Amino acid sequence: MSLQIRMDGQVVDLTPDTSVGLELINPFLAYEDILSNRATIPALPATRRNRIILGFPDLLQSEAVGMRYKCEKYYNGQRLQAGVAILTEAAQTFALAVVQPLGELFGDAQKKTLPELSFGTLALPATLTPTLQQFGRNVLAFPTVLNADFYGTNGTAINYSGRVNNYQAGAYTAAGPVVPFPFLKEILLQISELTGVSITGQFMEDPDLSQLLLYNTRALDGRTTVELQKHLPELTIPGLLLELRKLFNLAMRVDTNERAIRLDFMDNYHKMATSKDWSKKALKGAKKRPEMARRLQLGSEQDSGDGLTKDKPPILADYLTPELATETTITPLTSRFSTLLTDPATGLAITSQAGISEQFGQLSSKFTPRLLFWNGLQAAPNAEPLPVATAKRGALSLYWTGADGLAATFWKRTEANRVSRFYLERNLDLNEVDLATLDFSEKVHINGLDYWVASISISLPIKQPATALLVRA
Repeated sequence: MSLQIRMDGQVVDLTPDTSVGLELINPFLAYEDILSNRATIPALPATRRNRIILGFPDLLQSEAVGMRYKCEKYYNGQRLQAGVAILTEAAQTFALAVVQPLGELFGDAQKKTLPELSFGTLALPATLTPTLQQFGRNVLAFPTVLNADFYGTNGTAINYSGRVNNYQAGAYTAAGPVVPFPFLKEILLQISELTGVSITGQFMEDPDLSQLLLYNTRALDGRTTVELQKHLPELTIPGLLLELRKLFNLAMRVDTNERAIRLDFMDNYHKMATSKDWSKKALKGAKKRPEMARRLQLGSEQDSGDGLTKDKPPILADYLTPELATETTITPLTSRFSTLLTDPATGLAITSQAGISEQFGQLSSKFTPRLLFWNGLQAAPNAEPLPVATAKRGALSLYWTGADGLAATFWKRTEANRVSRFYLERNLDLNEVDLATLDFSEKVHINGLDYWVASISISLPIKQPATALLVRA
C-alpha cells in the first residue's frame, strides 16, 4: 500500500508506518462558512530531500517558516486531497497546517472591504447615458430612484425634485444627485482580475442575475470620473460571496490550488438523478437521528437608514416554511443583502434615506448592502421612458415571499429536502477509488434510499472501514 504526500508536486519523505487521518466534508450543506476537507499533515522528517523541497526552512538564515506549499495526498496512485499547507515550525521535523478554502485565497485583498480595494476609475461621457460600459461590459447604471430625503432638510433650499438620477425628456438633468449603481457581475469579474481567483458557474452565466445592481447612495458631486471603490458596500470579498450564497442558495465550490471558485445553484443539485450505488459497501448497523430544525426561516437584514423599511413592510417579510404535521424547530438564515420598495404610481424604486454627498457635509452617511435588478428604459402608461431598477425583473423577485420570490425560485427543493431530512451514521467499506471520485454534489444510493454524503472519516493507509455521516436526500 502506497501513501504519498506531495509538496509543490514533489514526493516528500515520510517516517515509517506514517498514518494520516482524513476527513472529507461536504461544503454545500452549511451556509455561514465554506467547510473544507480536514487532513492531518504528519510531521515530516528533516531529511535532505525534504529540506530541498521545502526550501531549507531549518537554516537560521532561511525565511521559509510561514511559506505556502501546494499539498496533495495520494494513496495507491489516487489523489484523495489537495489544498494549501503552511509551514509552522522547522526543527528536527517540519510541522505544517492546512489553510481553509476561503482563508487566504484572495491574498492581500482577503480582509479588506470592497471600498478599500482599487477597482480603477471610469470617465463619464459628456452626455450621461443610462449605462456605462467598459471592454464591452456593463459596469455602471444610473437608474432613477425616488428619495425625497437624499439631502435631508436641505433639499428644499436647492429645489431638489426628490429624484436621484433625474431623467427627463430622454436625458439626465443637471439638478439633483448623480449616483452610479455598479453591476454586481462586473464587480465579481474585477475581483477575479484583481486577485487572480477565477469566478465561474451557473450564477455568473444567468442572464437575469447578470442584471443585478449594487445599491449605492454616494453622489458624484459634479465629478467627471467614477472611482468604483467609493460606491461599493462595506463587505470583504469572502463576505460578499457568503452573503450572495445565502440569498440565491449557491453551492460554492472552492479550489485553493487552482485559485478558482464556482458558483452553482444548490437546487439544481437536488434535481440530478442518483447514479452511484453504495449498497454493497454499507456494513451492518447504523445510527439514525432526525433533523430537529426542519423549517427554514429565510430573510434579510434591512437598512436602518431607510425610513420606509425600518418597520419591515409585509412585502419584505421573511419566508417561513409552513407548519409541519410533526413538531419541529426553525433554522434561521439571514443575508445582509436586502432590496428596496417599489413606488406603485411610478414603478420606480423608492427609499427615504440620507445620501452621501459633499454638498451639505453628508460624507458620514452610510448604506448597507442592497440589490436591485436593472430593467433598462421602461415607460409607465402615458409616461415617458425612465431608467428603472427595482426588486423585480421578469419572473424573478428579490423579495423572499411570493410565487416569484427568492424562496420559491432558489430554495424550493432544498426546503423540501429539509422537511423530510434525517441523518445516518454508518460504516462504509470504501477504497481509494471511492474516495478519489467522491463528488459532494452527487447523491449516493444505499439500500433503497438516496443520501447526500455529509462527511467521511478514514485513516490512511486504509485498514478499517470509513465512518460516514449521511443525509437523507
